Amino acid sequence: GIKDLAEACGMTAPNFYSYFDSLDQLIIEATEHCMIKIENEIMLSAPKSKEDIFPFIDKMFDLKRDFHPAEYRFMYQVFTTPRFHEFGKTFRVRQFERYRSYAEMLEPSLGVSWYMILQWILSLEQAINQFALFENATMFIMQKIHLENMARSMLKVKLEDLLGDNVYRALNGMDEKPGDC
Repeated sequence: GIKDLAEACGMTAPNFYSYFDSLDQLIIEATEHCMIKIENEIMLSAPKSKEDIFPFIDKMFDLKRDFHPAEYRFMYQVFTTPRFHEFGKTFRVRQFERYRSYAEMLEPSLGVSWYMILQWILSLEQAINQFALFENATMFIMQKIHLENMARSMLKVKLEDLLGDNVYRALNGMDEKPGDC
């Protein structure tokens, strides 16, 4: 309990309590801290250029990656209980503001509107959260494909550019690229 937590921090329980107005405040701040820590971990590896987007997706959707499932389940359980729901809503507003800042920061280097990047970030977050919470690999792979398609659309990448000319021609049964005639 609190005594063990205080000992782990190298202090007494009464001293530990002096940092928080209540046990509820401790729970809220600890939950927020964990959620922001995971969010920052992901954003540290966020794409810095267009070329980084697809490797980033591959990294985020590596099923061997630590998705912190127990932490996610606990954090969402805290913020969805009636007792802490209002705090969860407030946290989500601040989180959305951070996501918008990330999107605005990435806009110049990716050459894509922050608004489109923000939609992509929210879809990424949903996919990661759902996998961490429910560990459904099939749904996760489908969400990865969705994010890749969003990225292609966002970047207006032509399929032949993505696959390479030879693969594109082979898939389409063509000997020549369109327009080569």
